Amino acid sequence: MQGEVLRLARLRLRLSQAELKDALNQRLGRSYDKPRISRWENEHEPIPADVASEIEAMAAGKPRQAHVLALANQKGGVGKTTSALNLAFGLFRAGQRVLLLDLDPQATASVALLGANTVEVYRLGRTMAHVLLREHPLQDAILRASQPIGERPLPFDLVASHIDLAESDGRREPGFEVALREALDPVRTDYDYVILDAPPNLGTLTVMALAAADEVLIPVRTEPFDAMGVGLILATITKVQRRLNPGLRLSGILPTQFGPRKAVDREVLEQLTAALKDKAPILEPVPASAVFGHAARNGRIALEASPTAPATVVYGRIAAALVQGVSLPRLSLAPAAEEVA
Repeated sequence: MQGEVLRLARLRLRLSQAELKDALNQRLGRSYDKPRISRWENEHEPIPADVASEIEAMAAGKPRQAHVLALANQKGGVGKTTSALNLAFGLFRAGQRVLLLDLDPQATASVALLGANTVEVYRLGRTMAHVLLREHPLQDAILRASQPIGERPLPFDLVASHIDLAESDGRREPGFEVALREALDPVRTDYDYVILDAPPNLGTLTVMALAAADEVLIPVRTEPFDAMGVGLILATITKVQRRLNPGLRLSGILPTQFGPRKAVDREVLEQLTAALKDKAPILEPVPASAVFGHAARNGRIALEASPTAPATVVYGRIAAALVQGVSLPRLSLAPAAEEVA
């Protein structure tokens, strides 16, 4: 797309440069500023391919496509499912239409939201195992917040998981890695955000999530061995970008279970920053907190149950940044009042 074509498209849409900037940030999850629009129109800077495609879609009156965010890490116990649930709720609270896909055969997110009703959901054939292994339409598997299963209302739409989904790693058929992306196509205009909770490994389901996503967030517990494994998921992301999904963006590393007064936790953050400064931003850490366990025992999401707790506020800020199309909140290592080993 040339600069003059962009300018004419903007005028047809009756948007100022500032309004176009806001629209692109909202639709693409970017943080462009008004001078960038000006540079594109004056051909002082090339227009990115995804921006050109989005502007063409806007000009053609095509409906907005859902932004797909994957949470992935091959290590378990890093707060991946907790992050998926709380970010999904934060986006829902911000007025977004949200769908959560549980891709983890352990089904932790599904049990957190459905409780014992997960058995009935499987009996009805409405799980990700039915979608990916038996080719049921994704739209038929969605559990709607407006039509709850049992007495437990859902805050947002969900497609539940089941242990049968573990069979995906043994499935060998051409193009299976993009089956999730294809399954999502019919519902992309029904939502603003689709959150993918990938399993704690680098198998087929994680590759599927990365192949279907627009961006990926990597939760990492601030423990030395957990941080050392980040390179594995980064290498997988790079391969997926090269082979399956060139548009995939790494939105950041999300430190979790962070003890701000623990010297080892602060050292891990410093090491992550030094090692990844040219590869991925380190986001504001999620403090270790009992609010997550308390909420889980009561069948609730922590951000819903304790919206002002320091640990849940971080998820609220990330969700707000996603909706506003600005940079996600970054790490700031201020000196701790007291450090312990």
